[in-house]
Amino acid sequence: MANLIPQIAQMLGLELGEEFKVESRGGSKYICNFTIEGLFVHDSFLQDGSSGNFDKELLAHIVCGDVKVIKLPWKPKEGQTVYSFYARGISSVLEVISFVWVGSVVSHQALVKAGWVFKTKKEAKAALPTIAKEMGVKYKL
Repeated sequence: MANLIPQIAQMLGLELGEEFKVESRGGSKYICNFTIEGLFVHDSFLQDGSSGNFDKELLAHIVCGDVKVIKLPWKPKEGQTVYSFYARGISSVLEVISFVWVGSVVSHQALVKAGWVFKTKKEAKAALPTIAKEMGVKYKL
């Protein structure tokens, strides 16, 4: 038999290991991720998601469409190279830059909250014209 978990995750627009939120009709909320073994539900009281369990019943509810699956904003991993924008010099022309993600740096956290951190340079370049227009500044690709 084939393991369908990777296909289920893909159908929901998720990758294996990617955390997402599940909300039941009754208002219960869970942070979960798919692994090759199934649906892992994280204990809500732990910030690092290091503990939890596999839940076949919740998986069945997801597959049957009985719960709402909410994709979470992407968050970089410590030490990962990411892309964002920076205005160099007096002209304030925005350019795409790369930097190494350090989760404890406040400015890095602020960029994530603004939605200005990207996995690839291509994604950052695609977003740059819209961001520059919103800010009323020039940009350079």
